[in-house]
Amino acid sequence: MQLLEIIVTDQTAKDTLAVAAKLGLDQKKLVVVVKDCPGFFTVRCLAPMMSEIFRLLQEGVDPFELDKLTKDFGFPVGAATLADEVGLDVGEHVASFLGKALGPRVQGGSIEFLSELIKAGHKGKKTNSGIYTYSTVKGKSKKVLNEEAKKMLTKFHIEPQTSVASTEDRQLRVVSRFVNEALMCLQEQIISSPSDGDIASVFGLGFPPFWGGPFRFVDLYGAKKLVANMERYASAYQAEQFQPCQLLSDYAKSDKKFYPK
Repeated sequence: MQLLEIIVTDQTAKDTLAVAAKLGLDQKKLVVVVKDCPGFFTVRCLAPMMSEIFRLLQEGVDPFELDKLTKDFGFPVGAATLADEVGLDVGEHVASFLGKALGPRVQGGSIEFLSELIKAGHKGKKTNSGIYTYSTVKGKSKKVLNEEAKKMLTKFHIEPQTSVASTEDRQLRVVSRFVNEALMCLQEQIISSPSDGDIASVFGLGFPPFWGGPFRFVDLYGAKKLVANMERYASAYQAEQFQPCQLLSDYAKSDKKFYPK
């Protein structure tokens, strides 16, 4: 992991921060200072995105297809594979904790789906079974869809909203959840600058490097266009999960950029 998040509070002494930063730099880390809050920065941004991933799975999107559409967007690891690699039990714990701390905004798919899968012993790659099952055949790794996960996805099926089910919409639904939370962190001064958020996202979470991070993404994609699409998703799901944060709305109205030329 190239990133080191240093978490500070209002009581953190400057010399303490300096010692922590030097330790990170001595380890050749990219250091970002983040104020204390539930999930800090990286986990807080990743959680709503993963909630959307599980909603897509529950809507019937095949895990292999989900991996492809997220990799095609530029993520280094497909989203369903990422969930297994992080650990479904870790994902459940984070979703539960942040859901209580931050409310419906970070929710999406059903936590009950994850809970049942975990109770059955499917915790992800570390147990060789999660969304996929993992084995080694003739020295080569093999990954196939876990039939138990498939059954549980049928049990916890969510009816998809066909008006926002194109490949582009599915990609943007995932990315917008991440981007909106990143901007909210800047709005709340959890991070001190757009560049801190972009560095943490690219080097800590694998946000597509060619987009440059969530703040650069807003500049390149267009705040106004992003808000318009998020409003479509909010209307389709009648949920606050796609409600643009105030900072994003302000940038859409003013045509401001986080990195003005």
